[in-house]
Amino acid sequence: RTNVRENFALALEAAFPLVLRCLGPEEFRQLAWSYQRAFPSPAGNLFHVGRRLTEFLAGHLRGERDKYLVDVARLEWAVQEAMVAADGDEALDLAALAAVPAERQGDIRFQLHPSVRLLRTGYAVFALWEALQAGAAVTAAVREPECLLVLRRVGGVELQRLPATDLAWLESLQAGATLAAAAGALPAGQQDALGPLLVRWVGAGVITSFA
Repeated sequence: RTNVRENFALALEAAFPLVLRCLGPEEFRQLAWSYQRAFPSPAGNLFHVGRRLTEFLAGHLRGERDKYLVDVARLEWAVQEAMVAADGDEALDLAALAAVPAERQGDIRFQLHPSVRLLRTGYAVFALWEALQAGAAVTAAVREPECLLVLRRVGGVELQRLPATDLAWLESLQAGATLAAAAGALPAGQQDALGPLLVRWVGAGVITSFA
């Protein structure tokens, strides 16, 4: 029983190193054991044990001071999902895209790389992630909305902040919208931003295929 409990806690530590750093080892272990009682692992593969940690934290955190940990956990689980997501095309076939007749271009549905995860957070957690990677001190996140993109590359998982317009447009593509419909996600008067958006995210390897 002790081994099962310890292995569960170690799996959570591996998946949520930033939550671990924010809470400290002792408090994180108490959290892990409480979470295990609420959501025990249904299988021997412990990779997925953290899937419902965000839900658990949202229901069990007490006080405004710790609420940012929900967004930290959301970010870290998005990283975990990106790590094991399916492989996809490495780059968009520009020749095939150019061959689409002009009258059909509005019907194009662009697909994002399978590892892409898009997040809207209520706290500025990106700075905490950067501090963790640099081995610097980590403090509580300030209450400030952020738009984030998670993407797996050959060298590992990358995170970046996004303008709200970019996030809304990429979300619409990820949901399966046509190019014409996705243009509706842009603010009024910014339809001319569609071309630069497409160029930017094709070049970044975020948009990798189309139908």
